[in-house]
Amino acid sequence: MIWTVIPAIVLAVIVIYGIKTWNHITAVADPSSQVIELYAKQFDWTARYSGADNTLGDANYKLITSTNDLGMDSTSAAGQDDIVVKNELHLVVNKEVEFKFRSRDVIHSAFFPHFRAQMNCVPGMTTMLHFTPTITTAEMRKKPEVIKQMAAINAVRKQRVIGDADYKPGDDKPVEFDYILLCNKICGNSHYNMQMTVIVETQAE
Repeated sequence: MIWTVIPAIVLAVIVIYGIKTWNHITAVADPSSQVIELYAKQFDWTARYSGADNTLGDANYKLITSTNDLGMDSTSAAGQDDIVVKNELHLVVNKEVEFKFRSRDVIHSAFFPHFRAQMNCVPGMTTMLHFTPTITTAEMRKKPEVIKQMAAINAVRKQRVIGDADYKPGDDKPVEFDYILLCNKICGNSHYNMQMTVIVETQAE
């Protein structure tokens, strides 16, 4: 009875709390939230900001070309002010953001480890979640525990590159804390390299 009842109670608490959290982040976002699309493909992320109208333009995989990576519909009025970027994603602190996820090829998983949020990106459909970042990147970099953690990481980096045969200048350069977006599905050979820096800053910045 002990082996059955205690795990059942613990799992029930975890599942109920998990469902409550899941329902919250996947519910309809506030109309004032910033809408951003994250587009996944082997092996990178592309972000599309919804622009001044806060509405993403239409897109279709049939429109994908070498110069239209996301398949954006040039006749869609809502898409005329959309902004497409790679490498960095900028979020405004204390402002809710609604993410819409698409995938070109296989199932990817958008994983924001510092925000404790994750959503699968599934070919042929749009998935979504929303959350509100509450601490800027600059504030995180000043936290004593983060400073300590980054010092340990940089010590390992410096130690490792000294004897590396493939060492390149700058490999031992100290790194600073950054929020990050990763793929949490093993989506192919270069899965490990599928990441994007996330910068949380003030509206003025």
